[in-house]
Amino acid sequence: MKILVVEDNPLIAQAIEEAGQRLEVGCDRASDGWDAIEKLENESYVAIVIDADVPRQSGYGVLTYLREEVGEAMDHVIFMTSSNRDAVRRRIGGHLTVVDKADAVAEITRVVGRE
Repeated sequence: MKILVVEDNPLIAQAIEEAGQRLEVGCDRASDGWDAIEKLENESYVAIVIDADVPRQSGYGVLTYLREEVGEAMDHVIFMTSSNRDAVRRRIGGHLTVVDKADAVAEITRVVGRE
């Protein structure tokens, strides 16, 4: 079992990775959207944590890729933002989990704990 963390802030990415380690889950990190898409093409993940504002293909671009690949079945995807969550939910549509970056560690624990 592995999670993918799509986050360009190394401190936030490390905190999420440490949460995965506590759950005994491996972790891959992508610091930009294109790196994330490349990893998604080659790996399966039990959870995917995506920052909305990563460089080189935003988190929104990664979501578009995922929707093309898996449709709307994205219960394992957590979309992080430091913006207004309601506005982000309206922009991305669907039933995606949108959290404030400060809540990402708790949310990854919840999502991975379901598997």
